[in-house]
Amino acid sequence: MSVKPATAPATAPTSLHVKDDQGVLHGLRIHPRKRAEPLPLFGEDRWNLSPAVFRENARRCHCSVDFTHLSNPLTRLTAKEYLFARLHEPAGAPRSRMAPATVRAVYNRMRRFIAFIEERTGSFRLGELTQADLDAWLAFIRTPGRLPRQVAALLEIPVDLHAHADRLTQGGYQFEPWRGRAPFQVAGCKPSPPENTTPRIPEPVINALLRWSLKYVDVFSADILAARAELTMLADEANAATFTRTDRGNPVSDVIAQRLEAYLARLRNEGRGVPVWPDDASVYGKRPVAINYGYIAQAIGCRVGSICQACRHNTKILQAVDELGVEIGGMQTPISLDPDTGQPWRLERFDQYTLMREEKMLQAATYIVCAYLTGMRDSEVQAMRVGCHSVERSADDLIERHRVRSTAYKGRSVTGEAAEWITIAPVGRAVDIAGRLSAHARERRGLDTLWLVLANGAATKDHLSTEIVRTLNQFRAHLDRTQGTPENPAIPREASGQPWRFATRQFRRTIAWHIANRPFGTVAGKIQYKHASIATFEGYAGESASGFGAEVARERSLGRLEDIIEHYDEFRRGHPPTGPAASRLVSEFGRVADALGDLPGMIVDPARLRSMLRHLARDLHVGFLNDCFFEATSALCLRRTPQTDRKAPVLSHCSPERCPNSCLSRRHLPPWEASIEEGDILLRDPKLTANQRKALEIEQARKRALIAPLKGEEA
Repeated sequence: MSVKPATAPATAPTSLHVKDDQGVLHGLRIHPRKRAEPLPLFGEDRWNLSPAVFRENARRCHCSVDFTHLSNPLTRLTAKEYLFARLHEPAGAPRSRMAPATVRAVYNRMRRFIAFIEERTGSFRLGELTQADLDAWLAFIRTPGRLPRQVAALLEIPVDLHAHADRLTQGGYQFEPWRGRAPFQVAGCKPSPPENTTPRIPEPVINALLRWSLKYVDVFSADILAARAELTMLADEANAATFTRTDRGNPVSDVIAQRLEAYLARLRNEGRGVPVWPDDASVYGKRPVAINYGYIAQAIGCRVGSICQACRHNTKILQAVDELGVEIGGMQTPISLDPDTGQPWRLERFDQYTLMREEKMLQAATYIVCAYLTGMRDSEVQAMRVGCHSVERSADDLIERHRVRSTAYKGRSVTGEAAEWITIAPVGRAVDIAGRLSAHARERRGLDTLWLVLANGAATKDHLSTEIVRTLNQFRAHLDRTQGTPENPAIPREASGQPWRFATRQFRRTIAWHIANRPFGTVAGKIQYKHASIATFEGYAGESASGFGAEVARERSLGRLEDIIEHYDEFRRGHPPTGPAASRLVSEFGRVADALGDLPGMIVDPARLRSMLRHLARDLHVGFLNDCFFEATSALCLRRTPQTDRKAPVLSHCSPERCPNSCLSRRHLPPWEASIEEGDILLRDPKLTANQRKALEIEQARKRALIAPLKGEEA
């Protein structure tokens, strides 16, 4: 590749379109809490765009741009002009205005394009580029593993630079890139949006994760909050105590000695040891032990240095170690019993740092409950504020409706739009715990959002933002370490044996799939979904402005097709379905297998298989005891339903052994076998009347005959 010599201008150029003292955010909405912050000017080399960012989950580093990475003054000016133009697109322009929170990401993509062109040509002069240069960029970014939509995002930069040439001091190309074709066309993206590629959390994983999250919220949280209250009280008492040269005529050292003696006497009376740190507690007997001087100082109201240096107080503590032994933790707050095991849920009491860790885990648990059981996006969860949860009763005063208020951002303006989600009681409890957990951080920072960083470091950011992803995976690792074993982790592993890697988007997709396709299932044995024909969670699937109803509909369509393919795979393995509709289904499967040449050893095109089975999925309704291939004219469950309302089956009125729409597979065996087992137990009751026994025997025979083909038995 031939490289042209760089020709940088002698002095920094001045923009022909924007003045240096013009505000970058002029005309944009500014967050009410950030109006006092200095706003960036066009001529500055570092732009802080956070005053115009409203999302609480936006990373702080994503809200700033540093142009000093570009050494050439003209290139730097071009980058500024382009980003400024995208922030201030006029009304009616082909492109909508770029959100301030995305400027950093666009700038990073632009830097990659600039670096490529500078390496190829020696400078970034748009007027000197050719289509061959852009084709080389396209070839460069088409790397293995990069999706077409990701290629299209990188192609937007050179195409956009041409579209905004009249806003750039150096002008634009002498040609139209790719003859006017859109980036997604050049990248080879399909015109229709692809299926949701966010992975669904496997059922065993989400069941265990939600079960432990609910336990943290409903059981463990009381101890964690009580321990925080204990430390806060000790800190307040220490701040209130003022040591002067004497205290009631006694030297300060004597006062500390009296308080230390009283503290050690209390430990002696309670049969407890001297607090030590957990990591080094095992070295007791091999001095020096890792004594928790910090907590002892808080407990007696003095500075740490007053007792841990070479002095009589430290000698007294070391003597107490020999007499009383040691205790990991040391705080007063007792540990509650886990109702499932009858044992304390923690082996040791809290200390300052294990409390901070458990607070972080509790925050992860409350987030999981809120995100999963509402279907809210991460930006919507992190926009929740104090007082966002409310409870009201239905008109008949029978149903409690739990509502959560927040802000929906997707498809809305940068300021978002107020929205409301109907959810269930565990979410209300999680919101309450999240509010109490973050109370001290909110008071410290003067904010009202629920999702703040709990730590109090000098450089600590305010909002949790993307840190939640790391926290979620730390929560999984913490549960495996404290509540499981290497052979039996608390959160089940993937088929590969690796732990599941959590991301915030997975919760919304997983709950949407469950509502659409497994409404009869249970999560962690506590959260039950209503039937598919009912609005799950009493309007939960459609009232929010976040578009969750549409996502449920998409997952229902995808889930039905997956269930049909599962039926087909069972058929090909020699396990055909049973029930009145089985003959129709087997006939259709046979036709598809013949058309595809689906024989042993043959590889079938998955896309063609899905296409040929799609028509069966349109009428499939998955049930707990059977599946329904719905046809309104023959559905026995609709005999009492008016003709105009016969749009979906009523599976609760289903007659699986008689309805011509009914079909069973091996997936339905467990509930039938459980029902048969219960019937056998009832038949052993000597108090049954003859008529009761006869009716029960007929019912048992009916059930056994229905599932016999699934077990390879004669009906």
